[in-house]
Amino acid sequence: MKNELRIFDPRFDLFDTFFDDPFFKRPQRVEAHMAVDVLEHDNDYEIVADVPGLAKDNITLEYEEGNLTISVSKTEEKEEKEKKYVRKERHSYSFRRTFYVGNINEEDIKAKLTNGELHVTVPKEKQQVITKKTIDIE
Repeated sequence: MKNELRIFDPRFDLFDTFFDDPFFKRPQRVEAHMAVDVLEHDNDYEIVADVPGLAKDNITLEYEEGNLTISVSKTEEKEEKEKKYVRKERHSYSFRRTFYVGNINEEDIKAKLTNGELHVTVPKEKQQVITKKTIDIE
């Protein structure tokens, strides 16, 4: 019964909410992600990734063993000076997406950054034509 009364006692409200003040909260981690659309055309695939506010220096494309990886990393610094106080903040994030595109000629992969969208054109993997052949026995 004592615990139930404490809930309604205004004297304890200060202590219950004291650590809810933003001063005591840790910065929340923001999960960065990259929205991606994959379009299929007759001879190739087009990967369209949303990368607003990023320059091509922040983006890396790598092709290895049939996998195409789009990596993004960025660091921002902000400095504010007021009176005698100086506040510096740094925010950085990185993320990546990997797509299996098959064994293709990496020279045929093309990429273009336009208006916050990365367009990557990847040729389709050539399908091996399996033919049937009768082999003569000697």
